[in-house]
Amino acid sequence: MTEAQDGLKGPLAAAASRPALRKPLVSQAQLVCVCVIVGVGALITGAPALLGPGSLRCRTSTLKWPAPSMPVARPSALPKRLQLPWPPFLSKEELRRGETYFGSGRRLNKVAKKLLAGKPIKVFALGGSITGGGGATIPKLGYVERFFSFIQAAFPHEEHVMVNKAIAASTAFLYATCLQHHVPQDVDLVTLEFSANERADAPFTSLERRSFEQLIRRLLQYPGRPAILLLHHYAWWEAPGDGVDRGLFYRQPEGQLTEMAHYYDIPTVSIRAAAYHLMAAGVDKFRVDAVPMAGRAHAFLLPNGSRVVGVIPSSPPNTPWEPFFLVDGMHPGNFGHQALAELLAQPLIRAVWEAEAGEAVYVADRRPEPRVAGLPPPMIPGNQDSTPGFCAMLEAFKPVVRNVSGFEYQAERPDAADFMHQKWGWRATEPGSWAELELDTRADDGAGADTVVWLAYLRSYQGMGTALISCVSGCTCEPAVLDGTWQRRASLFWMTRFPVSRTRRCRIRVTVQEAAGEFPQKGHKVMLVAVMVAHLDLAHSGTLVNVQELQNVRRRRKKKRRRLRKRQ
Repeated sequence: MTEAQDGLKGPLAAAASRPALRKPLVSQAQLVCVCVIVGVGALITGAPALLGPGSLRCRTSTLKWPAPSMPVARPSALPKRLQLPWPPFLSKEELRRGETYFGSGRRLNKVAKKLLAGKPIKVFALGGSITGGGGATIPKLGYVERFFSFIQAAFPHEEHVMVNKAIAASTAFLYATCLQHHVPQDVDLVTLEFSANERADAPFTSLERRSFEQLIRRLLQYPGRPAILLLHHYAWWEAPGDGVDRGLFYRQPEGQLTEMAHYYDIPTVSIRAAAYHLMAAGVDKFRVDAVPMAGRAHAFLLPNGSRVVGVIPSSPPNTPWEPFFLVDGMHPGNFGHQALAELLAQPLIRAVWEAEAGEAVYVADRRPEPRVAGLPPPMIPGNQDSTPGFCAMLEAFKPVVRNVSGFEYQAERPDAADFMHQKWGWRATEPGSWAELELDTRADDGAGADTVVWLAYLRSYQGMGTALISCVSGCTCEPAVLDGTWQRRASLFWMTRFPVSRTRRCRIRVTVQEAAGEFPQKGHKVMLVAVMVAHLDLAHSGTLVNVQELQNVRRRRKKKRRRLRKRQ
């Protein structure tokens, strides 16, 4: 996502080599648990474990499906068919630390029950470039491919559907409004990985967090009641703050997204919880003091308190990649992807244990209270559910642009391995260039009180500019400004929104401006990547800004109608 900057110079080299944090203190206290079972009559030696997942540090094994009736698993080991189809990387202790929230497991128990019955399941993965396999040397070593291979090995079935829908440089923005175009209604399990790309300093009431909650809510409202697994990657070099330039443990957004998982009862796993102390201690295969792929830009904190931009220290030439957890400061290497896959497998293994032991929530103790049944109201006040409308992204976005001058459909990274990583879009670099999009902004009867267009574009830290958005025919809207500049040392897809009137053919023009953005840069590049149309009541959709925006739009529309009546 980020690009190379100038090398380290002067005192910066020393700052890069010094430890970012002190080595953590480890308590030597031990807890000894002694369990004594006193019974009358026969001793029941096959008592089921009430709580998985047991140890993954065991031999690999592949059994054919369907398997004979399985005995209840003992606490000391997993059934052979639930062992990983590769030598495990994380220890039992690390796996349990990394499973930060399981909750009731209701929806995941349903998936486990389906697998145990020998039925196929549909699994979809949503996320950014890490979900797309970024950092792995070959696709099958990415965490998504590994997780899918575990499911197929444990519960083989020719009709399993396992789809990776990753979009490089994406946040929950691009999925929330266009969810129906990414994930089918009959999906069984969806994995979410967004911690690396979501803005760290965004408050709960921000558009970013509202979009993430909307993504969760729309998935939970699918008729098939799919299970969701929330996965948190931890990019050590992307976690500065409070006096350190990397490795801040409580760097957001992981904590905020986990709070949403608590609210919506979503199992959650975290590589930070599992392996942070190993990273800080410089343990082999978890090292983060350097990276094998040189050139990733980073802002270093010097002893005098100032900051200077350089590049993350690289490992010496011809050094094996294996000791390092991250390959470029953001993306995990092969072992990092393996650790993420093992963490994802944990909640599913536990759900299978509970289903076999009779401890799943659909048979275990559960309060039959109708007042708390169903989907709860939004956690973020006023985060109203909107009605999805038109959506076009990736290949589907190209024909939406009907007329251009100075814009070309190009790849941001043409040498990348596939379409998703190449980041295609309509791009212009000269002021005065324009592109016209044609949209159907109508809504079904009763679908929301207002229509909003979301335009996705690239934001970066160098070479970017601004553009003016206006409605030129068939519809009306207030002019809006697209700003592709920011200080964050990353290149991500972002979105701007503006209300429009409803019509069958709404022509929207995007014109590159001479004016600089909020963070002036040398260049005027504007890149458009997707567009969405949503229908909602802005007056009840959250913040005061939304209400003021709606009031201003309606006030201007009334004035325009009055002027038209006077002319008539």
